[in-house]
Amino acid sequence: MKRDLEYISVKKMKNMRINKVSYNDQIINDYNVIIDVRTPSEFIEDHIPNSINYPVLSDKQRHEIGSSYKENSFLAKKNGAEIISFNISKIIKKIDFDKKDKTLIYCWRGGLRSLSLYLVLKQIGYNVFLLDGGYKSFRKRVIEYLDKDAIKFKFNQIMGITGVGKTLFLKELSKKKQVIDFEGLANHKGSILGDIPKKAQPSQKFYESSIYQKLNEFNTKKDIWVESESIKVGKLSIPSKIWKIMPMGKNIKLNASIDERTKYILKDYKYFTQNPELMKKAINVLKRIIPRNDFKNIEESLRNQNYYELVRNLIIYHYDKAYKKTRAENSTKITSTIELGKITRKEIQKAIELNKYF
Repeated sequence: MKRDLEYISVKKMKNMRINKVSYNDQIINDYNVIIDVRTPSEFIEDHIPNSINYPVLSDKQRHEIGSSYKENSFLAKKNGAEIISFNISKIIKKIDFDKKDKTLIYCWRGGLRSLSLYLVLKQIGYNVFLLDGGYKSFRKRVIEYLDKDAIKFKFNQIMGITGVGKTLFLKELSKKKQVIDFEGLANHKGSILGDIPKKAQPSQKFYESSIYQKLNEFNTKKDIWVESESIKVGKLSIPSKIWKIMPMGKNIKLNASIDERTKYILKDYKYFTQNPELMKKAINVLKRIIPRNDFKNIEESLRNQNYYELVRNLIIYHYDKAYKKTRAENSTKITSTIELGKITRKEIQKAIELNKYF
């Protein structure tokens, strides 16, 4: 019996064909499981959407093997094989998907790291495939798509000064239209108080991958609605080709009273009022921008923890003045204007229903 099993295994190895596939835009939907075997730091920087990270080498192990390779390539490969084999044994224990699930495996460029896990899982009996060119082939497609394919879409903008509820408007609009929330994907609110506590911004590469994935889900024959933005969202940048064509479609401007805007900002940024030191740190950045006497009013309201007055002063002395210098205010043709009596979901839903452009 043992000899029969050995014979079957050897025969399988001789007849084993490596199932390599090239990257395409539908790959995310074509596979039940996508495994990224690169290091945790490589995965965090960017990865194919919906993939899971089963590293065959840790960051430290990859660095050590890479350094020793220059001195003795044979010994480095030997040590690498030993470490990868041990790590693969731990990965096998973690696997909870069915052997019939269509599974894609990739590393940096489709080399030994992904091949190692592929061969073991293939031999066990899993339905595995190897991504030819690895992550590099995916990244190449993202760059190409954002440079050439994305501009085939028609973009429309929701515009308006800070605190007018553009993000909330987009959220409601997404129930019936194709919408991309550039700020949501960037984990940032796009203003001086835009940093979200305990929620770091992704890398530029991952941001671009998220935009690519979102666009890839959409119908090219239908318009996409976005918020009118500066090209920078925190430390990240909206792909330049997309940003340049955003104002070329319909541009719907939202208006609301300063009182409504103040109340909305207080609600939307409540984590700042709950942490005065965090707010102070964010506002101190404005010292270089706002005239001294105006900034004193902001500092005084912060010191007194009068947050309504603080936000109102920020609107008057910073946000509204800054908006007057933006592309949206100076060079964008307005298609329609919506006056919001209150910045609430109900009011926005009503505005969407009544406006002919939606």
